[in-house]
Amino acid sequence: MSKLIRHSVVGFGLLLLLASVAFAGATKVTIEEGQAMEKRLSPGAEVIIEGGNPYQGDILENFGTTWYDYQTNGSTGNRIEFDASGAIHVSWMNKLTNGDRHVYWNYKDDQWRTNKQVSEAEGAGYTNIDKTSDRRSVVCYHQFSIDPGAFIAMDIGPGFEIFTVSQLPNTYPGRVDLFWPYLAIDANDNMHVVMHENSATGTPQVMAYTFSDDMGATWSELLIVDTLMDISCIPVASEADNKVALVYTHPIALAETEQVNNDVYYIESEDGINWNFSNKINITNYEYDDTIRAYTDLDAVYDNNGDLHVVWNTPGYFAEDGTITIDACFLWHWSESTGINMIFDAWHISYPGVWNRSASKMSIGVDNTNHLFAVWTHFDDEDVSAGGFSNGELYMSYSEDGGVSWSEPMNMTDTYSGDCLPEDCDSDHWSSLAETVGENLHIHYINDKDAGGIPQTEGTATENPVVYLMYPNPVYTSVD
Repeated sequence: MSKLIRHSVVGFGLLLLLASVAFAGATKVTIEEGQAMEKRLSPGAEVIIEGGNPYQGDILENFGTTWYDYQTNGSTGNRIEFDASGAIHVSWMNKLTNGDRHVYWNYKDDQWRTNKQVSEAEGAGYTNIDKTSDRRSVVCYHQFSIDPGAFIAMDIGPGFEIFTVSQLPNTYPGRVDLFWPYLAIDANDNMHVVMHENSATGTPQVMAYTFSDDMGATWSELLIVDTLMDISCIPVASEADNKVALVYTHPIALAETEQVNNDVYYIESEDGINWNFSNKINITNYEYDDTIRAYTDLDAVYDNNGDLHVVWNTPGYFAEDGTITIDACFLWHWSESTGINMIFDAWHISYPGVWNRSASKMSIGVDNTNHLFAVWTHFDDEDVSAGGFSNGELYMSYSEDGGVSWSEPMNMTDTYSGDCLPEDCDSDHWSSLAETVGENLHIHYINDKDAGGIPQTEGTATENPVVYLMYPNPVYTSVD
């Protein structure tokens, strides 16, 4: 018996009959059961470390380790930047051997700088990074122990390793506890941050925005932009002009079981200053009969012409019988000129752990000739740890025609470790691709030594290498 996967793209008057997929190609549960699995952690959720040996290997360029394999709940955002000088900027969430959690920063020009703790209070994490026009690192994160809220740490010069830390606005009348910040810096060095309310799983949460036009010295009052069901919203800025967009998965209805029932929206400012938050563009327009929905993972980038590109995944959503898939999904691309096109068919069984599907934590980047690159974590049912969770591999696909067609995915890490015991697994996950791609793709990820997300009590706590991967651009063209 098979199920027809249907998706109507209303805005383009096009009905796509995607594939006839056997039930055996997916794990289906009721919407209520699936949502109950996805436990939203407190922003300060702790990991208890019990035993384990430090990992001594050298994988590509391993510049640190963390006992916290997790890096994000929903959308990945940017944790790595590649600047015009060729330098690499990275931020990451580090759980130390003694149990403290902090945000760390690394910088590479001719060599990696010493790991730098930029957060000041224990309990910091969930970080993103961007750079100013004069190549200074700007790290955003939240902390939960002292002065809870979102923070910005800015280096005084490129690679100087001297950070000034300031707290962002964190209250709004009738609302408190805004965490999970995401940062973008536009072409005029205006800083844009979105934050998400700390609400329970399956309950609505506000998404708020704040802005600085003086390099972070002062910030606007928080503006409530929308109400979401997932931690998905990211800001993205164009280097070709002054555009800035907020991109997120928007619930089709605000109800207890609607966390997995989303469209993809964006709001755009032409100049990075003036916004019309009521002008929300729905790029998916899913209908009741459509058997896929957007979830909690997406990413976006502007190309060299100032055109917005969005990638996201869609698990199965079967409204008629009230079920969803907790593994099988599709990976998609959209731009205004191309509409919606599939990047990858990940409609298969896997055991990825909560808040993940068979293709998860995607990033998108662009090179100097507008080739697009999508990077994501691939899970399947062949490479599975002894603990029962799929080991991730990092996949990449590229497009030479603006996103209309995509190459066959390349397995960039290829670290099969089936039936592995804790400390022996190679599960490559929580990656982030630098938006700017040159001769190489610049990728930061965690090489999890036991598959699954440890904050969700999946697997065993291990000390995991924090990795930088420089992967050759397969379609690079030099432009003098």
